[in-house]
Amino acid sequence: MQRIEIIGNLAKDAVRVEGQNGGSPFMSFTVICNEKKGEEEVKTSYEVSCSVTGVLDFLKKGKQVYVAGYPYIRAYLTKEGVAAAQMRISAQMIDLL
Repeated sequence: MQRIEIIGNLAKDAVRVEGQNGGSPFMSFTVICNEKKGEEEVKTSYEVSCSVTGVLDFLKKGKQVYVAGYPYIRAYLTKEGVAAAQMRISAQMIDLL
């Protein structure tokens, strides 16, 4: 089993998503991590989902967070029909920094 830990800033406010077919609600948000590689700054975007919705009101755009959980890749087609992938995390822990 793989785990991932990241520290980054929220790209936008977290949102509550209602579960499909009567499933439990969860929250979803995007975390941007900045990393320097030599002179270049690299930004990596992670889509995070979490079943705990109690901190939803505190997860606002620009807020720095620590996220730990299980990584997975979501493959999809863009509007132009080009194959793409998105890094996602099923969060087990979220800390506000």
